[in-house]
This record gives sequence, structure tokens and C-alpha cells, in this order.
Amino acid sequence: MLYYHLEIKEAGVLSLRLEEKGIKRTLYLDTLKAAAQNQDGRLLALLVKIHLRSSNGSRDTLSFSKIDIPSSYRKEVLELLEQTGRLSFQKKHLPLAREIPFEVFPELVLKDRTGCFADLWMRYPGVGKVEFQDLAPQVDKRGRLKEAEKNWERDLLETAFIRKQVSGSHYYAPSDKADESLILLLDCGWRVFDFKGRQIFKQTEVKWEIGREVVIRGQVHFGKESTPVKAGILDSKWVELESGSVGLLDRKKILSFEGEWEGDALKLPKERIGSLLPLLDAPQVKWEETVRKAAEKLREGGEVIFPGESFKGKLLPYQQKGLERLHLLYRSGFSALLADEMGLGKTVQVLAFFSTLRTNLPTLVVAPTSLLYNWRSEIKKFLPDFSVYVHNGPQRGSDLKGHPLILTSYAILRLDEELFSKMEFETVVLDESGAIKTANTQTAKAACRLRGRFKVAISGTPIENRKEEIWSQFRFLMPALFGEKSAFQAAESELIRNKLKPFVLRRTKEEVQIDLPEKVDQVVWIEMEEAQREVYEEVRSRSRSSLLKKIERDGMSAHRMEVLEAILRLRQIAADPRLVGEDIEGAKTKQLLSDLEEPLMDKRKVLIYSQFTSMLALLGKALENRGLKYLYLDGSIAAEKRGELVEQFQNDPDALIFLLSLKAGGVGLNLTAADYVFLFDPWWNEAVEMQAIDRAHRIGRKNTVFARRYLLPNTIEEKMLHLKAGKLKMAGSLLDGEGFDWSEEELLNLLN
Repeated sequence: MLYYHLEIKEAGVLSLRLEEKGIKRTLYLDTLKAAAQNQDGRLLALLVKIHLRSSNGSRDTLSFSKIDIPSSYRKEVLELLEQTGRLSFQKKHLPLAREIPFEVFPELVLKDRTGCFADLWMRYPGVGKVEFQDLAPQVDKRGRLKEAEKNWERDLLETAFIRKQVSGSHYYAPSDKADESLILLLDCGWRVFDFKGRQIFKQTEVKWEIGREVVIRGQVHFGKESTPVKAGILDSKWVELESGSVGLLDRKKILSFEGEWEGDALKLPKERIGSLLPLLDAPQVKWEETVRKAAEKLREGGEVIFPGESFKGKLLPYQQKGLERLHLLYRSGFSALLADEMGLGKTVQVLAFFSTLRTNLPTLVVAPTSLLYNWRSEIKKFLPDFSVYVHNGPQRGSDLKGHPLILTSYAILRLDEELFSKMEFETVVLDESGAIKTANTQTAKAACRLRGRFKVAISGTPIENRKEEIWSQFRFLMPALFGEKSAFQAAESELIRNKLKPFVLRRTKEEVQIDLPEKVDQVVWIEMEEAQREVYEEVRSRSRSSLLKKIERDGMSAHRMEVLEAILRLRQIAADPRLVGEDIEGAKTKQLLSDLEEPLMDKRKVLIYSQFTSMLALLGKALENRGLKYLYLDGSIAAEKRGELVEQFQNDPDALIFLLSLKAGGVGLNLTAADYVFLFDPWWNEAVEMQAIDRAHRIGRKNTVFARRYLLPNTIEEKMLHLKAGKLKMAGSLLDGEGFDWSEEELLNLLN
């Protein structure tokens, strides 16, 4: 292979010279007045076959790969070659010329397995390469483009690589940033070599095949090469390819599946098919047809199904969709979390589903004690032909056989755990499933022992504080969905949401656009009087001073309970100083009694919520002193009595005031007769307060609901409001975003 270089000063002044030394023949193309050596830096490569004619008339052939000629002189060179008597060639063998710029490109050479240490080289195509730090002024008799080289180094330094001389290398990137930097450089066209001199190729795509029983196979492509995804392949960032080169994995672009590897096949529990739904339209994924159809049904909904003849009611369009979703999950062997916003009729959707069942196995509904008789009433209304057994109270039986529909409470479920765990149910429903949000409680453990072919959890607020609450509820619904708690905690929120999506049905009032009356939600700020302010500040200052010393000495975790006790004391003083033994009536009590005058004058019904039963007692006494009658409900009221109280409030025109504890009266009850809802003191979670308000703002209302939240400015109540505002968007947890918790720092700041 011979290379010929042409030096040009003036166009058309060219000559061709051939030297013969024995059997060696050398061809030269020269200029007569050569002075400039490729000043413009452009080279032209011509791939040709040149024929040399000897003096005796025979023809020898000399093959070579290229003659370097500036493109602007191509015409003159061809004419010259044609006019040269000692040389002849055929034009048809001359391909089109291609221009090779005289320029420089970077190469990064890694010095270790991690890819953290590297050297920078500069490659001049057709000329050679030189290490960037090399001070040589030229490359293969040519000058160096130093400014261009510096620009390439600047590009390198815009990644996580920095100048750092370690063990013979000149550049370093932190281990957690090296991969990202290498991928970026490869994306920009850099050539990268590993410490063995093998060229590294970036991952270009990943192709998956999803077969029956959710068996997944994957191929990772690196340009023209590929390798199967196998167990352990993602534990490293390097993949050795068949050609001997190396592939750099971009693990961010490789889907994460949780399953068991068998060779190059990953078996996924069918419950985790939700993580695959985003891939239904992905071109790099090939689905087995039956699995695709099943996945499409989960994504888009199942077939139309109507309530059975036993159902005596009419479903709204979104409730009909809810019924169809429940039935699809039931037929597919999954479970469901019905998480519609409060007031949208979750119970009636479940009852409509009951009417479609054809089975000899019983159905079990577990609910808070306060809701048992509400369930019985709803069943009587919508499923009048159903036989219902309420398993509750000290006189309950010990044999559940022969009852097609059983109602019980969480308290009785704990007590009769062994009895329930021995039975097999067609369907198990947990109403207000937040009751099992803490996995290590006896209630949650008892629920997880229940055996049902289909399980449904009902909750308008499935996560109030921490994302682990959803894990606990799905441990009851479908344990295989998330696996161990530690794996769930480590999983990214997007993966969790994808897994949840097929099995969670959540609609808001805005989404379904039902014709509900307006809800006016108002915060009423009330200034404390001097006596109450003095008590509040004295307790706050003393508690904070004492706690700061203890926390500085022992740490926050050692005194967390004392912090919570101090916070509780301040909240009680803000509600009414009499709750802590002071003989001072609170400002909010006075304001509430004043605000009651207008609705009572118009015979409008009022709900008054407080989380402190002692506060409800004070309010009850104040109402009695004014000759006002009221109804009262807290956690100590028997279940049957609660149903009677709700019915009285709903139907008795003289029952205008209902005092309720936030926990007992804030869930599951239908109190649509109320026009006003007064929240006397704030709760930690906004969703719980909204749920209490929505006891009145439900389907069946005709008038506007007025909600008032009583708060004291410059107190712990105002701080709670601001903290909740920042977390409110997370109250829907992983259904729409992430869950939240109250940190120790946030709790301590409440005492400021």
C-alpha cells in the first residue's frame, strides 16, 4: 500500500515522476514550485487502480489505496494523469472523491475497571494521535490544532470528570457520576476505550419479549452487537461483547423487573403486570398475544357488565365503570383498592358487584364498628333479598356457616381471628382499610390471614402519612405485588405507581363531574384573649427550653414522646385552656357559640367535630346551659346506637346539632342533612379533615355545604396549617404522588 502526497502552490503547475530502483517502483506527483504544504488543510482521497506501461509494451499493475490531493485541484490532476505518456488508466475505476478534513477528535482511555480514571488522547484522522498532555508541537510532521484540542478538553470537564493526576492518569470522575459522564460522551460521538484497549460502545436499545405466564426475555443492543439480559448482567456496568469490544450499560434506560431468573428468562408474578402496562405501545417490546390482550384489558377496561336482578338501585356512569372494573379484576384473579373520593358512593359500587356473584361461598365485610349498621342499612336498601348476618357484640355466635353475607368489625376480627382464618370466602371486603395501614398491628395480621378468592379494600384516604401504609394494605390484597417491605421502601415511586395502577380505582368529584352542590371551605382566624395567650406562651416557652437541653444532650429520638406531649398540651390550650385545668374559657368556644346562632335560627343542621372528647364535653355543657339539644357520638358509643343517632340526625327536624369526635364521626357515615360543618381543632392530616367535611358533601345533597375551620394565629395551629399545605398534594400518596411523614425537625419547629 503506497501513499502519495501532493504539494501545491499554483493550480495547473504539476508534474508526475516515477522512480525505479530494482523491483521497487515509486510514483511521485510534484509541483514545480512547491512552497505551500496543504495550507487550507483539506485532503482528497481517491481510491484508484493505476496501470504502468513498460518500455517493452507489457503492462504491469500497481495497486494502492489513496493519493492525497486537495479537492480544488482534482480536475487539474486528472487532466495531468491523462496526458502522461508513461501512465494509462480507466476513468470508470475512479470513484467519487470524498473530502477528509484536517481536524482533531478526542479519545478517552480508561485506566481502571470502574471507569473513574482516564487519559485524554487527540486523534488526527489519516495522520495519527497524541496524548493531550504531550507537549510535542506536531503529529506525524503536521502541526497540532491546539485550540480545537482545548475545546475538546473543556467538553470533557463539563461532565463529572476533573483534572486529577492519580496513578498515571490525568482525569478523574466520582464513581457515582462516571457512568453518566461516559454515556454523555459516547452520545456526543466520543470514542472511549477500556483499560485493556477495547473500544466501548454505548447501549443503543433494549428489546424485550413478554410471553405466557409473564416470562420476559431481553436483548441489550450496542450498535450492531447485542447480548441477552441474564441474571447478574445489570450488577455491572460493563458487558463483554462477542467481538471482543465492551458495552457500557445505561441502567437508567433498562426496565427494572422484580422476578426470578431462569437462564435468560425472567419470571414475573402476574400481580406485577402493572409494571409492564407502559410498554404496551413500546416498539422495542414484543408481546405474546394472549398476554397482550390481558394487559390491554387491564389498561383500558373490561367488558360491559350490569348489576344483577337482586340490585335495586341505579348506578351513575362512573359507578357503572367501577362495577366493571371490580368484575374485571375479580375474573382475572386479582384484587382491588376502591379509593374514590369521599361521597362518590363506594359502598353502592361494591353492593352492585355482590349482585353479580354466582357462588356458594360466603362474602365477608369488615368495617369499623360505627359503620356496621350503616352497611346493614345499605344492603337492605340495595339488596333487599340478601340475608345478612352481623357478627358483633358479646352474644355473637361461634359458627359462621350458612350465612351468605357476614358483617363484622375490626375489633371482632381480632378477637375471633382463628374462627375467621379457617373459613374460605368468595369475597372479602375491608371498609375504611386504613385500619390495617400499620402492618405489625394485630388487626393487620388478622386481616392478612383471611382467605378470599377476591379481596377489596375501600378507603377514600388509603395513605394518610407514610407510603408504607399502602404496602400494608396490599399485603392483605395481593402480597406478591410488592414482596418484602424493604424492597418496597427501596423502590422508586414511579415503579410503585405503575404496579398499583391496574388495581386502584380512584376518581375525584371533579373528574366524574357529578352534580353536587357547592362546598364553601372557610378558615376562621380567632385571636386569643390575653389570659389564654399568657397560659399558651408560658407552657410553650417552658417546654421548648427544657426539651432543647435534653435533645442537645441525648438526641431527638430519645425525647420524641416528650416533644409530642408538649405539642399536645399546646394544642389543648389553643382549643380551650380548660382542657389543661385552667379556669379560662377559650376564644374558639366563644366564637363557635356565636356562629351557631344563625344556622339554628334558620333550622339548619350543624356538625361539630373535635378530636378531643373532653372538648366535646365542654361544648355539650355550654349548649345545655343555653337550652340547646344535641346529639353526641364518639368511639365509646356502641355500633347499633351509632346507627340510631345517624338516622335521628338525618330524619328528625329538631335534631339540629351533632357533636362528633373526628375519628369516630369522620369516616363512613352519611350525614347529608347537615348544612354546616365546624372543625373546632385541626388534625395533622388534611385528608382526614376533608373526609369529615365530606360526610355532609355527598351524593344526595341539594344545598350548599358550609365548612368552617377554627384556627388561632401565631400558634401551633397556624404552623400545622402551613406544614399541611406543603404536604396536601401528597395526601393521595402513591396513587398520584408520594406519601409523607412528619419529621422530628418539623415536630420540634412546632414549638418555636
